[in-house]
Amino acid sequence: MRRHERPHPCAVRPVTPTPEVAILFLAVSQLIVPLLNGLLARRATKHESAVDQVPLLVERIGTVAADVKDIKADLRRVAEHELLLREVDLRLKALESWQMEARPQLARAASDAHLLMGERSARQMQHAANVVAARDTGRDGT
Repeated sequence: MRRHERPHPCAVRPVTPTPEVAILFLAVSQLIVPLLNGLLARRATKHESAVDQVPLLVERIGTVAADVKDIKADLRRVAEHELLLREVDLRLKALESWQMEARPQLARAASDAHLLMGERSARQMQHAANVVAARDTGRDGT
């Protein structure tokens, strides 16, 4: 520093230790050291308790991971069931469509069958009547 310059007001001036300052530092250190030791002890206790909780946290994380795996497996099964359900739904719709198309044809076939059955029954009755008539004429002619 040059002689004609003034020191800055915030500049730190070296303190020459005096016995009073040394005693003051000793007294303050006697108060501060136990406080710092207490804070460090509390911090160490917190760290130890946190370290003690690590296995519990790891176990919980393992449980959560297992639950997540179970949920994923359940979701996969649900997706598979949903696909099967869609397939069954499509088959059901196809069957209903086929049934709607087949009903008129089935009704026509049933009507034709009834008509044919009626004609057959009529022929059978006519044949039976002819047989009876032939027997009657055979009895009368003899």
